Amino acid sequence: MSILIGAETTDILDQNSAVLVSLRYSEDGDAAVAAAIAVLGQPQNTRHQDRSNHYPEVDGSSWGGFDIVVNRYADEALLTGEAARYQPAFSVKATAAATTANITIAAADHTRVGDDLDSVAAGRPANRIHLVDALGIRSVTLELPASFPGVITDAGVDMTYGVIAHADPGSSTITDIVAPTYLFSLS
Repeated sequence: MSILIGAETTDILDQNSAVLVSLRYSEDGDAAVAAAIAVLGQPQNTRHQDRSNHYPEVDGSSWGGFDIVVNRYADEALLTGEAARYQPAFSVKATAAATTANITIAAADHTRVGDDLDSVAAGRPANRIHLVDALGIRSVTLELPASFPGVITDAGVDMTYGVIAHADPGSSTITDIVAPTYLFSLS
């Protein structure tokens, strides 16, 4: 079994690479968690975080290296598919190359936690790389969405949106892969 993180969906695959379940970020987050439980079993950990000025209330489920975080937007926030205001129902995060149950995890381009970020970033367009060690940011875009432009121009700054890999400041080892998120995000 394996988990493949894409810009619009995360797929859980069987040993023959057939899709067992496809978790679409624009659809119900609680249903995504239920679908993941049906295939991966009960999560090892769950967590809740209250809403802040910058982030919605969230509920997270973890399968030891793979997390699903359900976003619970305030009533006044509208879910939309428009690129400039896209608010996914949930996001995923890989913090290991495999879960504790030995289910491999990779981005759609086959990048994994533990890979070398500088090598992955080599040859990519400049607007898909954000390396500012002084601010604690080392990120690269791995995949952009197909359903809307993954490069969003906001106040003259191109921000890519999709599957993002992060490394710690001063390191080139990928520590996590998050989707969907903005390149400049530290979430």
